[in-house]
Amino acid sequence: AGLLVAAASDFSRDVIGRAGGLLGGAMATEVIGHEFRDGRLLLRRPMFAGTVTATVQLVGDPWIATVRPTCYPPLEPAATPHDIEPLEVAEKWLATGARYVGCEQRVAHRPELEEASVVVSGGRGIRSAADYERLVGGLADRLGAAVGSSRALVDAGFAPGNSQVGQTGKIVAPELYLAIGISGSVQHLGGMRQSRTIVAINSDRNAPIFDIADFGLVGNLYEVVPQLIEELDGD
Repeated sequence: AGLLVAAASDFSRDVIGRAGGLLGGAMATEVIGHEFRDGRLLLRRPMFAGTVTATVQLVGDPWIATVRPTCYPPLEPAATPHDIEPLEVAEKWLATGARYVGCEQRVAHRPELEEASVVVSGGRGIRSAADYERLVGGLADRLGAAVGSSRALVDAGFAPGNSQVGQTGKIVAPELYLAIGISGSVQHLGGMRQSRTIVAINSDRNAPIFDIADFGLVGNLYEVVPQLIEELDGD
């Protein structure tokens, strides 16, 4: 069978699902791992807000998959670079008559949320947009990290919509995820529980985020985060 693979991103979600509908075959999204067993390609992907990891086999032709980039280690460059062959897309192939005009990407001084190896996210414990930028953004800048947020901050207008991590936001799986003032709702956990290492800072020692955190610190984020920033500046 043919295989079409794309990184799981906002752009691919707009395109690959439609391409799959036109091509037929079988599709798996948000793949976090794979293996070959008895000559079969098996894909692992999270389901039910990340509480279950399913192992699936695609049946059909072609196979279509989107893969979370941060779930795979980077490959060493090939000794001989492969040729890249642009493919022309004929508009008549598109049943809706859609036409590709172009792709514009905003220029940002921080890494893209879904591609970053480190993510610093803020939650309900943040009291203003200025505090979000000063604490979450400030810590992220010291770590070369992307900034994320819970839905509560987006709904309050303290954080931009494209920073939302969770089942109804973006799915991330960085090497390090710092959850600052995030209680850990099921919806939020579904967007980041695949992170390699999770560090949580919360004043509530019973917050659900501590159930999945590798390291937890019970404390006031308005005291703890400035201390972390000060320590990093001291290095």
